[in-house]
Formats: sequence, C-alpha cells, structure tokens
Amino acid sequence: MGSVVTARVRRSAAAVVTASAVAVSAVLAGGGHAAAAEGSLEGSTVGSSIVTQGPVQPGAVDPFYDTSGVAPSRVGEILRTQPAPYSGILGNGSPGLPTSVDKIMYTTEDADGKLTPVTGYVLEPTVPWHGEGPRPTVVIVRGTVGQGDHCAPSRNWPLDGQPDPVYTGRTVNLEGNYDMMYASQGVRVVVTDLIGMGTPGLHTYMNRKDQAHAMLDAARAARELVESRGGQFGKVAVYGHSQGGGASAAAAEAQPEYAPDVNLVASYASAPPADLIKVQDNIDGSDLSGVIGFVVNGLKVRYPELGEIIEANVSPAGRDALEKVTNMCTNDIMREYDGVYTREWINGDRTLGELANEYPAARDAIDEQFIGNGTPQVPVMIVSGRYDQNVAYDQAKVLARAWCAKGVPVVYRDDILPPLSTYNHVAQAVSGGAFGIPFVIDAFHGRMPAQPTVCTNFDGNLGSSAADLSSAVSSLPLSSGLVPPGVETGMSSGTQGSGRL
Repeated sequence: MGSVVTARVRRSAAAVVTASAVAVSAVLAGGGHAAAAEGSLEGSTVGSSIVTQGPVQPGAVDPFYDTSGVAPSRVGEILRTQPAPYSGILGNGSPGLPTSVDKIMYTTEDADGKLTPVTGYVLEPTVPWHGEGPRPTVVIVRGTVGQGDHCAPSRNWPLDGQPDPVYTGRTVNLEGNYDMMYASQGVRVVVTDLIGMGTPGLHTYMNRKDQAHAMLDAARAARELVESRGGQFGKVAVYGHSQGGGASAAAAEAQPEYAPDVNLVASYASAPPADLIKVQDNIDGSDLSGVIGFVVNGLKVRYPELGEIIEANVSPAGRDALEKVTNMCTNDIMREYDGVYTREWINGDRTLGELANEYPAARDAIDEQFIGNGTPQVPVMIVSGRYDQNVAYDQAKVLARAWCAKGVPVVYRDDILPPLSTYNHVAQAVSGGAFGIPFVIDAFHGRMPAQPTVCTNFDGNLGSSAADLSSAVSSLPLSSGLVPPGVETGMSSGTQGSGRL
C-alpha cells in the first residue's frame, strides 16, 4: 500500500513540476499565456473545452489502426490518413496550431527487414515559415508513453478531444507542447507512435533500429503527404527526450545509410538511453522500474530465442509483471511497480542485468541496441541530467564523447536543473528543450553551432541551481525569435546561454 501512495505523491508532484515547465514553455513560445497552464492540475483540463470523451482505455477498438487489408510496398509510403480534432495547451487559440491534424498510417522497415505499418500524426502550422526554403519538419518521438496500444501519442491528448495528460495521469503527453513551440515558428511537426504502438503487434520498446527507422520513415511519409498536396518539402530534424532521445540519437546514426534521401540537418537527444545495461542498472528499483518489462517484452519479439531464457529464469511475480505491462501506460507502471527491483522478477536473487551476463545470446541482443557505433553526419545536441534517477547520466556523456572522437559536431550540456528528488528526469523534458528547440530552429536557418560550444562542457561546468534555470531561460540565445520582443537574449548560436551561466 505504501508504494501505491508513494507513486501517487510522485505523480502529483511530477505533474506540478511539468505544469510549471509548461508555463515557461508558453512564455518562450511568445504566447504570454503562462497563467493558463498554472491551473493544470488534478480535476481540471489543461487546454481546450472540446473534450468529448474519456481517455482511450485498454482494448479500445479504433478502425483507423486496423492493418488488415493493408499491403505495404515501400518505406515511407502513406497507407492511410484521417483528420483528427486538435487542441493545444492553450486551447484553440494556441499560436500556430490548427484545430485539426492528419493522423497517418505509413510504412517503415523493422529491425528484421520487414515492411510494417506504423501510425502517428502530422501537424501543419497555421503561420508561415520565415526562413529560406520550404517549410522544415521536425520528427518527434515522445518520452516513454507505455506499451499498450491505448498509450500511443496519436490516441491521446492533444488529439481527438482527449482529456489533458494531468487529468488522465498520462503526463508524458504534456510533451505535446513541443508541437506549440515548433508550430509557432512555422515548423511542421510529425509525431510517430513507433512500431507496435496502436497498430497490431507488441511495441518493441528501445529497439534501436525499429525506433530509428520509424522516425526517418515518418519524415519520408510527411514528404509524400506534403507533395501529394502540391507542396514542397524542406529540411528535417529529429527530436526527443528519454525514449525519444534514444530514438533521435539512433536516427541520426542510421540516416546516412538508411535514409540518405532525408535532408536531415540536426538531432536533439535529451536523456538518451544509449547503453541499456547501464540504464537498466540505474533504473532498477526506481519509480520507473516497470519500463524494464517493456524492454524485455520488446527484446522477445525481435529475438525469439530469448523467450526460453526468460521462461527458465523468471519468477511467478516476474511472469505476471511481464504480461501485465504489455497493456500498461507509463502512469500505470509507476503505480504498480514503483520501487520494485528486478531481483523480485528473476529466480536466484539476480537482477536482470546479472541474468543477461550469464547468457551470451541475451547480452548480444542488448548490445545490439547500443547507440554510439555509428557516425551522424549532422550537428547533435545531447543533454544529460546529473540528478536523473532514471536514465543514467554518464552513459549519455560517453555517447557524446564517442561521436566527438569521430568528428561529429556535438553540443553537450548537463541539464541545468538542481536536484528535484525523483522528478529531474521528467522535468528535463522542458529544461533541456529550452536549449534543444532553438538549436533545431537555428539548424533550419542554416546556422551551425558556435565552435566554442562543440565537444566541450564535458566537465559539467554549467549552472546547477533554480536561479540558474531562470537565468538560462531569460538569456537564451533565441535568434530564431522564440521569445517575445524585448526579452533579453544571449549570444548567437542557439547552443548556449550568456556568460552568466
């Protein structure tokens, strides 16, 4: 009972942290509507009054996601579209946001080389792009939303009149505010659900190739959609935090070989799980322990031989957990498995990491998800949190150093937030984004990171207090116009704050 109460307290506190960050986001977007976000707590709705139904529940059927009769023939093809009502954090008055978006079903190639349908949505801004060339596109993968089909971003707020994320407990969907940030600058937004999320089959959580391919093929699908309507398609960036950060990093590595036709210009990876063994060791016993079940289930899909290993070593509690999490969203696992250690899931008082080390096939499968062996051909920003109790801090810095050694222009930042107990990971979705979004916008404008910021800051010499966060927000070098006129800005590259940091 204590763990359930603790989980509830943590979720409520995380909602407060995130809602406060949303207020900062609203100011950065130039909307000046911070007060609208401050009341976004339990029992209220964050944005629009168009909520028409309860949250999508496990087992809910939506014919849009039915793939029977669908015959994929090439990567990036649009298989199906459907308009969907859309409302941002500030309701229908959010800057740059339409009241309807396109849900899409498109084709990607999974890690086994099989063509498979995947879903998502495309948001076309209502304001023009003021840079050179056609309107650019950012492809986003959200932080961990879950493994159940009903957790898919395209089946949750801000689409289809769904209740807001705080009301439903699916707070990760507050990352839908990225839509507002980019759309206000005239940037097209594509959010992919990833393989097996919404569509038939199990979501292959943290599979490196699956996630990279789904992101890059989402860009191809958006291009096909735009060109089919007589438009021109421009530059592309990939963006994400947590699971999304890993997907963005993997996509940057895969693009030169897998999708050279995608005009990728930047990648932003916040808290990327580049080394799953280190991340597993760090997250085991935390409020997000349940995501380890997502990983195991996803590995069993792509590596069927692991099924026998798991079955021979899993405890009754572990077997039950692995089955249950297949139909859970992130808030569900936080409630159910907060503080649980994988020793409770594995016979013989072993952690999952220890078990993997005993079986070469298991270790090899996990090692194949390692990010850092490839070489991105575009500038990358990586943000890692010193106080992140979920995704291990040092492994993201190892990734940054590895890419730097290969000549990749990496802008590395420690997250600027002070210690916030268990909440640093979720809050970094916004505190990191305060630097990541202008980094991407600058790339769309053809501005490369300033040389002094490339492959530096590995000693963690950035600010660490709440005052530093305020200073960073006020001094952001948002040369792309992400702040209202008159707000003080820093230097010119979109990659660092002023000398006050």
